[in-house]
Amino acid sequence: MKTQAYVKGVVLGFVLIVLMISPVLSPSVMQWQYAKAVAAASSMSKIQLILKKMRGSMTSMKDFDELEAAGMAKKDVDRMRRAMTQKIQQLTDEAIESIRAL
Repeated sequence: MKTQAYVKGVVLGFVLIVLMISPVLSPSVMQWQYAKAVAAASSMSKIQLILKKMRGSMTSMKDFDELEAAGMAKKDVDRMRRAMTQKIQQLTDEAIESIRAL
């Protein structure tokens, strides 16, 4: 008798769990979750690309010193530095907006 009551309790518990989970597993919810996951992956790849560009831009800032040492006019090097600084700032703002969107 105790075994039957135990089995009924387990079956009832299982049925309740299935009923609670079933809305989560509906096709429309699964499509929405998939679309959300794809969008998040796309956003992450965009952020990674932005960070890669920023690393390259920051590395090129070091090259300006070498250009100046090689004989390039200081005003031209300063102009290039300002342009690169603006580009880095733009990439930073873009990265921050993408991170907030996640």
